[in-house]
Amino acid sequence: MLKRTIPLLLALGCFCIPTAVAQSQRPSPGRWIPAEYRWFYNPANAPGWLDPDTARSLVTEAARKWELCGVRMHYQGETEAKPGLMDRRNVVGWSLEMPPRLRGLTLGQAEGGRLLERDIAFRPDREEFRRFPHLLQKVLVHEFGHAIGLTHSSRCDDVMTLAADCPRAHPDTLPLTPTGHDLERCQALYPPGTTGLKGGKGS
Repeated sequence: MLKRTIPLLLALGCFCIPTAVAQSQRPSPGRWIPAEYRWFYNPANAPGWLDPDTARSLVTEAARKWELCGVRMHYQGETEAKPGLMDRRNVVGWSLEMPPRLRGLTLGQAEGGRLLERDIAFRPDREEFRRFPHLLQKVLVHEFGHAIGLTHSSRCDDVMTLAADCPRAHPDTLPLTPTGHDLERCQALYPPGTTGLKGGKGS
């Protein structure tokens, strides 16, 4: 079977509230086997207003939130590799080499329902990230959801919603943790008992 490079885009044109219905969910490109996402962080090009230690902490904390569904999120340390190289190394970082309308972008490869690589890039010059740190945290968690195989949710109150499908809401009302529905979708991809984690939590 030929390998596929599957881009997963986050084109957040607005904020979300739970009263709207988003577009139907697309099938997942696959999952990690075993159920673990090993990733590196590239601090280059991070927003100048964000302390480097704070930026790293925000990113690693966003990744850990998905361990609730049973996927181990292994931070491997820093790298100088850029996200998006498709070199079988999962790199998370900041990039201006994406359409300015995007806040975050997940790119990767999958084969036969198995994820092979997932790189994440965040746009560092989005002014609303500085004005609304809550929004930045939501976008970080959202993209890590894509990194483990989740597509956009059909519910506008989920972390995994496609905000462009939903009405505008204040950034401070956005969820910062996967919702019950987000976790249901994640556990459908990584059923309890198949992840090797007791209680569905990572370590």
